[in-house]
This record gives sequence, C-alpha cells and structure tokens, in this order.
Amino acid sequence: MMKSTSYLEELEYKLYYTKGARFEAHDRLKRTAKLSMISSSLLNAYLIVAGLLSVYNIYSEQLTSTNLTAYLITSLSILLMVFHQVEAVKQYDKRGQGFLNSAQELSSLYEELRIFQTLQTTPGEKESTDFARELKTQYEEVLKGTENHLPIDYDLYRTKKRKQQNLTYWQVISIRLKHYLSAYFFYHLLIGSPVVVGMVVWMW
Repeated sequence: MMKSTSYLEELEYKLYYTKGARFEAHDRLKRTAKLSMISSSLLNAYLIVAGLLSVYNIYSEQLTSTNLTAYLITSLSILLMVFHQVEAVKQYDKRGQGFLNSAQELSSLYEELRIFQTLQTTPGEKESTDFARELKTQYEEVLKGTENHLPIDYDLYRTKKRKQQNLTYWQVISIRLKHYLSAYFFYHLLIGSPVVVGMVVWMW
C-alpha cells in the first residue's frame, strides 16, 4: 500500500504544478498576443507619422535629407512587414487556448485524484495501483495533446507557492524579472523606443 500511496502523492504533485504552469503559459501567451497587436499597430502609426514629417518638410536638414528620410521609412516598412509575418506564424492566441484546454483537463484529473484520496475508505493495493496507472495514462495523454510549457512558466507558478517551494524573496524577484525580460520586454521596447528616439531628435 505504501508504494501506491507514495506514487499517488508524486502524481498529485505533478498534476498540481503542471496544471498551474499551463495556466501561466496561457496567461503569458494571451498577454503576448495583446502586446504583439499593440506594438504592430503603434509601429504602423509611427511610420505614418514619420512619413508625414517628410511630406510636410517637418525635419532638420542638418540631421537628415529628404532622400535619406524616404529610404529609412521604406526600409522600416519592409522590416515591419517581416515582423508582422513572424508574429502571425507564432499563433499566440491558438497556442494559448491549447494551454488553457490542457490546464483544464489536468484540473479535472487532479480533482479525480483528490476525490479518490479523500472519499475512498482505505482502498486496497490493487485498487490504488489500477487507479494510479489509469490516471498516469490520462495524464500523459493530456501532455501529448499540446506543446510543452516553458520552464519559466513552471518557475513563475512556483513563486505563487513560495513557502511550499522554499523560495526566498530574492529568488521570487529574480524569477519574475526573468519572466518579464523573456516574455514582454521586447514588445515594450518596440512600443517605447521610437517615442524616445523621436523626442531626442526633436530636441536636438
């Protein structure tokens, strides 16, 4: 009975943290999709504004010329088109939905396990073993149904269980900073840097 019980406890841990990590992956991709859309829209707007500066001759001839401005705008337009295509291929919304479905299925399996552990009246060795094998099979089938989440998704979920995971305050800060830098910083840079560059050039 001890072997089946310890294995069920191990399976409980896997289900609990895997479903949590997949919920985090869904949230990450959902937010990334939103940031991708916002950054694409703003970059388009920035290029239109830059084009209008050339049309209305609102620029410093000491810093640039009409031909150079037109060349830069055309080049940036091509790069932006490539950026749109690359972002579209990543299918953030579709992948995020896949993680959400996976997390919900794992939640159902976790609830089945908790019911078995709490409501069963001392199940026998064979009953526990059969249940563990069936649950493990279902768990592996759910994992096969979608791509794997990133390690940072698992780590981020661990920060929400800091005491159970024995994480220090600085470890939590480090994980969350790493999560931000790997998932969102690039888009915030795309959104903010043209404004900063524009203000610097305008004040020059």
